[in-house]
Amino acid sequence: MKPEELHRRHLAALITGDAAETERVRRWFKPLDHATAAMYLRAAVAASLEYRFGPGAGLGAGPIDYDELAAFTAEIRRSSDTAEPPPDHLAIESVVRALYGEPHLLEPLAEHQRAATHHVLLRKQIEARPWLGANPGHLIDRAKTTMTAWVLG
Repeated sequence: MKPEELHRRHLAALITGDAAETERVRRWFKPLDHATAAMYLRAAVAASLEYRFGPGAGLGAGPIDYDELAAFTAEIRRSSDTAEPPPDHLAIESVVRALYGEPHLLEPLAEHQRAATHHVLLRKQIEARPWLGANPGHLIDRAKTTMTAWVLG
């Protein structure tokens, strides 16, 4: 399987919430694929957040609407009261703000914190907009466009 197809399948499984397929595809990963998968996930989160906070996530947009961010984080707090482990709300705010013009806020977060936060944000956006989960190809294509901009500058 070509690397791009591998990552598309992995991201599609994450978007649709298919844990078994996600794990199955990960078994094909080579060492560098984990970093690429993290970039795809971050780009998918950026694309999904545009439906909440407006265009340009991860592409130089900013500043974010702080009232909207406060409402968003309050929604996550309410919906995650029983989650184990609970999401790191400060990391959630940092990741969102980083995508909207404050990239320095990612620096204190370890890679595992970033990944966990990206998963929480992706699930939240798909829960709020079920059509994203039903059409993973759309979100994957948007993520790829965002990643291309990151790589090419």
